[in-house]
Amino acid sequence: MNTEILRKLGLGSNEIRVYLALLETGQTTTGPLVKKSDIPSSKIYYTLSSLIEKGVVSHILKGKIKWFRANRPSVLRHLLDLKEQELANAREELEKFLPSLESEFASEKRDYNVEILEGLRGIKSLYDHSFDICQSGETMYTMGYPLLASQLLHAYFKDFHKRMTRRGLKAKIIYDYDTWFSKERELRSHAEQRYLPKGVHTPAFVHIFRDYIGIMVVTEKQKTCIVIKNKEVADSYLQYFNLLWKLGKEPK
Repeated sequence: MNTEILRKLGLGSNEIRVYLALLETGQTTTGPLVKKSDIPSSKIYYTLSSLIEKGVVSHILKGKIKWFRANRPSVLRHLLDLKEQELANAREELEKFLPSLESEFASEKRDYNVEILEGLRGIKSLYDHSFDICQSGETMYTMGYPLLASQLLHAYFKDFHKRMTRRGLKAKIIYDYDTWFSKERELRSHAEQRYLPKGVHTPAFVHIFRDYIGIMVVTEKQKTCIVIKNKEVADSYLQYFNLLWKLGKEPK
């Protein structure tokens, strides 16, 4: 039997062995259970107490002797409820703790200005960061948005632009020609949009905000984001953006 699900529900190795032994033997005392589960007698009562506390095992008294049995397997759902509640509590505690962590992170002196974020999740985290630190009225710049990135990140960016509108953030975006015409594009009140001339392809695209530059490579084999934090570099990339903006075609 695959016991991995029991482990994910929070049962330890000894608990799993005792629980499965009870399922197989039915109501029993500790003697046969020790033999069946191969758990030392010195640990059997502790393990049973833990299972009883979790609600998956119960016991009755016959005379002065305790008999144990496994409860219906459907009670395992209760363990899942407990895990979900623990996760919710942990999330709540984390939200309370995050401001102090962010403050420590911001005050720490660093020698590096470059990070590498892997996968589509890394690209999303860069955009989430730009959303978190930019204030209402500020503009983000994205240039060279390629077709594959548009296909893989469509749902994320659709939601991202909705969040930008609610926050009062602005955007200027330069798409690849193929990307722009790959589907019917919607005009966005908060964003100015242009596309590059036909035949210009950019598997890497750039996101510029504040003093940050994100250079993202999106191909079938590689999804990587290089993040640079440096005002001078960000200013130089913004100059590149403005040059491409002049070359870009305005949607009709």
